[in-house]
Amino acid sequence: MRRLLALIPAISLLVSCAPSANTLYVTMETYISAVSLNDVSRALASSAPYQRELNDAATSEEKAQVTKRYEGMMERGYMLWEQAKSMGEMAPDPMGVALIRGIGLGREGAAAMPIKVRFDAGNTRAVITSRAITNYDRIPWGNLPSGGRMYLLGYPFGKVVNFATGYDDPSTMKLLATVDLEWTLVTLAGVKRPDAAPSDWYVEKVEARPDTATSWSPPASPPS
Repeated sequence: MRRLLALIPAISLLVSCAPSANTLYVTMETYISAVSLNDVSRALASSAPYQRELNDAATSEEKAQVTKRYEGMMERGYMLWEQAKSMGEMAPDPMGVALIRGIGLGREGAAAMPIKVRFDAGNTRAVITSRAITNYDRIPWGNLPSGGRMYLLGYPFGKVVNFATGYDDPSTMKLLATVDLEWTLVTLAGVKRPDAAPSDWYVEKVEARPDTATSWSPPASPPS
């Protein structure tokens, strides 16, 4: 979290008296952390669709059904990423789980750097543009042990590369370097903040912008 806040540039907010942008970043990073650690309950604590439906549910039985359905949606997002490894293509999911896991945000060296914030709907809705950086160039390509497998996002965005270390030539791969993500965060009137939620802002959705993707190729393997 400290590393992210240190990287955040000075951003000019487009609306006067808008809420603190740092509050939004903390919510975004909390969601990324929860997804990356398979902490479904903590991720749902910051999910706007889930919290909205949970608040609208009239009985404990209805609330349990809502929770079960959203837990299933989260689990399907994890499964989509596992399927992408064998299919070679990543499908989007409504909770953004496959997207976060595929890029490696929160646990595999990747970073999400906020670059722009826009508030609207009377400062109850915010759209954050963040740049996801895979940091694949920091992998020690010349010192990888043979016999392993790496699943990396390729270019164009959405392609998944299956790389066999010690056998495949890394320089033939075209990997994802960066891609911009759009995070929509909202406030929810009448919803009591869960203990695991870092603020009164909740993640409505997160989507990639494939047109912003950039590529990078590793160096060739040294001759044996």
